[in-house]
Formats: sequence, C-alpha cells, structure tokens
Amino acid sequence: MNIDFAIGLHIVGYLASTEDRLVSSTILAKSFGTSPVVLRRVLVRLNNSQLVETKRGASGGSKLARPPSEINLREVYESACQKVEVFARHPEGAEPISNILGGYINEFYASAENSMLNHLASISVADMDATVRPQIMAAVRCGE
Repeated sequence: MNIDFAIGLHIVGYLASTEDRLVSSTILAKSFGTSPVVLRRVLVRLNNSQLVETKRGASGGSKLARPPSEINLREVYESACQKVEVFARHPEGAEPISNILGGYINEFYASAENSMLNHLASISVADMDATVRPQIMAAVRCGE
C-alpha cells in the first residue's frame, strides 16, 4: 500500500465536508501537504471510478459524485490504489519447501486483505465525516 490511499481518503473526506461545492485540486493538495500534480493523479482515478466529478477550467473543481453515505472506503481504496492486493505475494519457487512456505504466507496475506477490505466496505464516507468533522471544527475553533 502506498500514499495514494491516504490521498484518496483525504480527497473524499474533504469533499464530503464541502457539501457539494467545487474544490480545486490546488486547495486539496495544500490541505494534504502535497503537490497538485501528485494529488491530481489520485483525483483522476477517483473521477474515472465515478466517485468524484470534476469540472475543468478557471471556475472548476471537484465534488463527490454520489452522497457520502453511498460511497464506502473500499471503493476509495480500490480506486486510488488501482490494485486490491495489499501485500506482495510470495513467488512460486523451484523447491517444494519454498512453495509450501509461499502457500502459507499467501493464504495468510489473502485472509488479512479480505478482512481489511470487508472492514473498509462497512465504512461510508459519511461515517468517516461524522467522526472527523467534529474534531476538525474543534481544531479550527481553537486555532490549531
């Protein structure tokens, strides 16, 4: 797993808080602390997966394509990362011992991945927003 999932979560979380207003990639990138180029790479994937709608041009920006309650975090993961596999798989080897160990390791990884993906599927962007927005609002009020 790389930073793309964190960027994807940040994008959908930020857009959920804007209640359908368009947000520029420059603002999203600044709020994450990365360059617009890096953020746009993930934003394009979210757009291609129809999680986000993007309007180009000077008055353009992005917003969620569906209500936050209808987007789950697994969709964001699969879209942002473009690869469901979290762990690199043990390669098949020429030796029986390698294949036995590899089979065990790969089965363990697959089970862990399935658990994570099922957990992500059970959490909507609205759930995430309900958890983090009060904390963000408190931080903003305190000037943090």
